[in-house]
Amino acid sequence: MSCILSVTALVATLLLTRLPGEKANPLEDALLQLDQTLKKEETILRDKETRIQGLHGKLAFAPHGPARYHLLKALYDEYARFNLDSALRYAHLKEDIARETADRSLINDALKDRADRYIISGMYRYAEDALNAIEMDERDAPQTRVAYYRSLITLHHNLNLTNKDALFKERLDSIEHRYRDMIFNVADTSMLFYYTYRAENELDKGRPNIARRELQRYMQLNPTDADELSILHYCMAKTYRIEGDFDRAFTHYAISARYDLSQGVRASRSLIQTARFAMLNGQTGRAFAYITHAYNGATVSDARVCLEEIASFMPRIIDSYDRVNKQRYKGILAILLLLALFLTGSMISIVVIRRYQKAILRYGKMTKSINQHLLFSLEQTKKANALRETTLGRYAAMFSAHINSLEEYRSSLRVLAKSQDIDEIVHALRSDEFIDGKRALLLKEFDQTFLMVFPDFVSRLNALLREDQQVGRDLPPGKLSNEIRIFALIRLGVKESADIARFLKKSPSTIYNYRVKLRNAAVCPNDEFDKRLMEIGKV
Repeated sequence: MSCILSVTALVATLLLTRLPGEKANPLEDALLQLDQTLKKEETILRDKETRIQGLHGKLAFAPHGPARYHLLKALYDEYARFNLDSALRYAHLKEDIARETADRSLINDALKDRADRYIISGMYRYAEDALNAIEMDERDAPQTRVAYYRSLITLHHNLNLTNKDALFKERLDSIEHRYRDMIFNVADTSMLFYYTYRAENELDKGRPNIARRELQRYMQLNPTDADELSILHYCMAKTYRIEGDFDRAFTHYAISARYDLSQGVRASRSLIQTARFAMLNGQTGRAFAYITHAYNGATVSDARVCLEEIASFMPRIIDSYDRVNKQRYKGILAILLLLALFLTGSMISIVVIRRYQKAILRYGKMTKSINQHLLFSLEQTKKANALRETTLGRYAAMFSAHINSLEEYRSSLRVLAKSQDIDEIVHALRSDEFIDGKRALLLKEFDQTFLMVFPDFVSRLNALLREDQQVGRDLPPGKLSNEIRIFALIRLGVKESADIARFLKKSPSTIYNYRVKLRNAAVCPNDEFDKRLMEIGKV
């Protein structure tokens, strides 16, 4: 799926700034930093791809053996939580080399990495087979044994997430606790997971404040690794969530997600939780931006566990987003109706004033008071002309903004989301059929409205062009071509090529070429052409 959903941007309204002297808001600061990291995603991913390409270049000349294994390990680490298919491929290649060298520690490392990828993809049976094949020894380094026990804990924890059997749940909990105890026996107090699993034990006992104290002990060591900081803040958020302090939980999930995204992580459970809390906090725009970004990343990286978590509440976010956009859509329609009524009243005023002016001229000399009244009428006519043009320009701008809003809205998501059919959602999001239909209706109404106000615009425009370059001769009544629409918009004061391009769904370069082409076809200099164009329709 393209990054419609990345926000898709993120909309500018999310990027709020704090006034000087205003009290700091940790939650809003965390969300602003997360939003800024999302905006830098293209640069972050480009840097990651550059690192990966550099490793590929070294791998091409690396001899078989430990040196090649460590290059494959570096590539695996880059692809982990970024592209699971590629990560799994390099885990297999590592395993092949490890078996060739008959190095038990390398074989164990390759098997563990393969098991970790299977766990993220929800392939628990294969993960268990890989972990069972590992031959762990008490003489292995503490970091190696801790990583092995962590994989076993994650496997049994994820199995328990979908388990419905109470007896089997107790068994899985018991196994998970046994491996936690093994970590405590192996890890020293300088290792992150010594503290995180102690915190998990305290959470199981219903003591989130003591769990948080364990995590804060590690934070006092001032860790700098982004992955460790992401895990720490995720665990901190969990303690606050269990305690019922949702603002602080929301804050730490957002910080954790920022650390994930700064490393190019696509399968980010922190971002999923941040989206969930944004929805609960009434921040529908942010919730939609975060969950769609998380969905894109989980789809690309094939993180099945993340996709299952997203599917559990994504339809609620989409429904909420749909309701907000419906209200916004009704507001836009009300404004457009008022503008249309105002435009109609202005046009009627212009017609009445013109008729009155002709009647005065037809009856000849008038008294001094009538002359003064005529001058006043002429002044009112000029003001009405200016008001007419301003109103029509704003009318066109409002329709353009409406179309852009509809492009983000994608109302078909509301129906598809209820079915939770991800493929249909993807297809709907890629389709431009609905927006193109609305744009065609807009252009039709624009042509008719514009020609009502400037009925002789096409003939006046052609009078400024050489005969062999004149446009719109074969157009049906009430319709303009794209070339004529460009100069119609310029006549209304919309002069920037980028604004015209958005209105007509053309590239800025295409708009520029049209403008240059007609100006070069003018019977007068360019400056004179612009001046005469702006005089069309003036009284």
